[in-house]
Amino acid sequence: MMSSTITPGGTPETNHYVDPLPIEVARPMVLLRLGYRRPSQVPEKIARLIDEVMERGRLLLEPKAVWTEVEVTAPEPGLIVLGGIVRTRSRSVHTRFSSCRAAAVFAATIGPGVDRLGHEWMEAGEMTRALLIDAYGSSAATALGLELERIVAAGFDAKDLRVTKRYAPGYGDWDLSDQQPLLSLLDVASIGVTLTEDHLMLPAKSISGLIGGRRIEPQTAAND
Repeated sequence: MMSSTITPGGTPETNHYVDPLPIEVARPMVLLRLGYRRPSQVPEKIARLIDEVMERGRLLLEPKAVWTEVEVTAPEPGLIVLGGIVRTRSRSVHTRFSSCRAAAVFAATIGPGVDRLGHEWMEAGEMTRALLIDAYGSSAATALGLELERIVAAGFDAKDLRVTKRYAPGYGDWDLSDQQPLLSLLDVASIGVTLTEDHLMLPAKSISGLIGGRRIEPQTAAND
């Protein structure tokens, strides 16, 4: 695994805050998390319970995000530098971002409420409800990522940049320990996010990563 380094004191000039970050957690997304491909596969009793749990979860959501735009450079083979500060030799990061001019570094969370309710249900022996609320929280975190892609795409379009899909530490060969230098580019405390010693984000249903911006070539734009 390759890891990143960060120059002490490196900070972004601009953070963009989205609080709240409106999201819609679609029922089909929750069903897929639970292994159901079609609503007809869900037993009636479980279907009613899913609806109940989703309503409880919706009231607990506190979705918010922070992101910043950084320059992406590839000064030598296999090396990617973000904002002149974060350096990584991850092969997968190089493959996805070496052709990018810029990237949005982001962190987002649905808040602690959903995860807290899940733990309460587990302690009370309500294992089915705990499983369902966990699936709802994971689906909400996915919805956060999709909405952030849309927001970043709107900003990058104005600069003739086409966005990539988001990519995060822990994917491929990008070591999870790179959470620390990446998130040091952001004011994550403003959205209530912290990192554990194992580089996991708290609240648990939080996401981070990069969304790249590639220059749209004139001939490509003409064919779209």
